Amino acid sequence: MKLLSIAACLALATLAISCNNTPKATTEKPVDSAATMPIEEKYTANIVDNKKDPTCGMPVTAGISDTMHYNNKVLGFCASECKAEFAKNAAKNIASVEWK
Repeated sequence: MKLLSIAACLALATLAISCNNTPKATTEKPVDSAATMPIEEKYTANIVDNKKDPTCGMPVTAGISDTMHYNNKVLGFCASECKAEFAKNAAKNIASVEWK
């Protein structure tokens, strides 16, 4: 009878311990490493000779993702698509450039 009581106590203890191993909910939020990394600007408005993207008209102070050298001038573009559109007929499109 003692052996049965000891076995029952061990079984209950094992059950109690195993039920206590549930994962705890954390209140910590995962850190988004991209949000904490400083953004490095590749191009700035002070390195280009135009005020606005000649294709879409966006101010270069809002951001430049690509540049082009044309007639000893550096043109800034908001997107590579704008640069490609301008380059299709640069000789004609140069007239639309708003210079600094």
